[in-house]
Amino acid sequence: MEFAVIPKEKLDLLESSICEIKDLLQIKKPVEESPKWLSKPEACKKLNVCSKTFDSYLKKRIIPFSQFKSKIYIRSSDIEAHLEKYYITKN
Repeated sequence: MEFAVIPKEKLDLLESSICEIKDLLQIKKPVEESPKWLSKPEACKKLNVCSKTFDSYLKKRIIPFSQFKSKIYIRSSDIEAHLEKYYITKN
Protein backbone atom coordinates (compact mmCIF):
# COMPACT_ATOMS: atom_id res chain seq x y z
CA MET A 1 0.00 0.00 0.00
CA GLU A 2 1.39 3.38 -0.99
CA PHE A 3 0.60 6.78 0.46
CA ALA A 4 1.12 10.20 -1.09
CA VAL A 5 1.21 13.56 0.62
CA ILE A 6 -0.96 16.19 -1.07
CA PRO A 7 -0.99 19.85 -0.06
CA LYS A 8 -4.27 20.92 1.59
CA GLU A 9 -4.92 23.57 -1.10
CA LYS A 10 -4.74 20.98 -3.90
CA LEU A 11 -7.00 18.59 -1.98
CA ASP A 12 -9.56 21.37 -1.45
CA LEU A 13 -9.40 22.27 -5.15
CA LEU A 14 -9.92 18.63 -6.14
CA GLU A 15 -12.86 18.31 -3.77
CA SER A 16 -14.54 21.45 -5.12
CA SER A 17 -14.02 20.26 -8.70
CA ILE A 18 -15.64 16.93 -7.90
CA CYS A 19 -18.59 18.74 -6.30
CA GLU A 20 -19.01 20.92 -9.42
CA ILE A 21 -18.99 17.86 -11.67
CA LYS A 22 -21.54 16.15 -9.42
CA ASP A 23 -23.82 19.21 -9.55
CA LEU A 24 -23.57 19.40 -13.35
CA LEU A 25 -24.47 15.72 -13.68
CA GLN A 26 -27.49 16.16 -11.42
CA ILE A 27 -28.67 19.17 -13.43
CA LYS A 28 -28.29 17.35 -16.74
CA LYS A 29 -30.04 14.17 -15.59
CA PRO A 30 -33.67 15.49 -15.66
CA VAL A 31 -33.17 16.75 -19.22
CA GLU A 32 -32.21 13.26 -20.38
CA GLU A 33 -35.18 11.68 -18.60
CA SER A 34 -37.76 13.86 -20.31
CA PRO A 35 -39.30 12.15 -23.35
CA LYS A 36 -38.16 13.29 -26.78
CA TRP A 37 -41.12 14.00 -29.04
CA LEU A 38 -40.79 13.60 -32.80
CA SER A 39 -42.88 15.08 -35.57
CA LYS A 40 -44.35 12.81 -38.23
CA PRO A 41 -41.57 13.48 -40.77
CA GLU A 42 -38.90 12.78 -38.14
CA ALA A 43 -40.63 9.54 -37.10
CA CYS A 44 -40.96 8.44 -40.74
CA LYS A 45 -37.26 9.03 -41.26
CA LYS A 46 -36.34 7.12 -38.10
CA LEU A 47 -38.52 4.15 -39.14
CA ASN A 48 -37.41 4.44 -42.76
CA VAL A 49 -41.00 4.39 -44.09
CA CYS A 50 -42.97 6.76 -46.29
CA SER A 51 -45.63 9.04 -44.82
CA LYS A 52 -48.47 6.93 -46.22
CA THR A 53 -47.15 3.81 -44.48
CA PHE A 54 -46.70 5.77 -41.28
CA ASP A 55 -50.28 7.09 -41.52
CA SER A 56 -51.36 3.46 -41.77
CA TYR A 57 -49.41 2.64 -38.59
CA LEU A 58 -51.15 5.49 -36.79
CA LYS A 59 -54.60 4.54 -38.09
CA LYS A 60 -54.13 0.92 -36.96
CA ARG A 61 -52.69 2.15 -33.63
CA ILE A 62 -49.47 0.21 -34.22
CA ILE A 63 -47.49 3.13 -32.82
CA PRO A 64 -48.93 5.32 -30.05
CA PHE A 65 -49.07 9.06 -30.65
CA SER A 66 -50.33 12.35 -29.28
CA GLN A 67 -52.18 14.98 -31.23
CA PHE A 68 -52.28 18.68 -30.52
CA LYS A 69 -54.64 20.50 -32.89
CA SER A 70 -53.65 19.11 -36.28
CA LYS A 71 -50.05 18.21 -35.36
CA ILE A 72 -49.11 14.65 -34.45
CA TYR A 73 -46.22 13.84 -32.13
CA ILE A 74 -44.64 10.49 -31.41
CA ARG A 75 -42.35 9.63 -28.49
CA SER A 76 -38.88 8.60 -29.56
CA SER A 77 -39.01 5.76 -27.02
CA ASP A 78 -42.15 4.37 -28.73
CA ILE A 79 -40.33 4.31 -32.08
CA GLU A 80 -37.37 2.54 -30.44
CA ALA A 81 -39.70 0.00 -28.79
CA HIS A 82 -41.37 -0.71 -32.14
CA LEU A 83 -38.01 -1.22 -33.82
CA GLU A 84 -36.83 -3.55 -31.04
CA LYS A 85 -40.05 -5.58 -31.12
CA TYR A 86 -39.91 -6.20 -34.87
CA TYR A 87 -36.14 -6.53 -35.24
CA ILE A 88 -35.28 -9.58 -37.34
CA THR A 89 -32.00 -11.37 -36.76
CA LYS A 90 -30.27 -13.79 -39.09
CA ASN A 91 -30.08 -17.33 -37.75
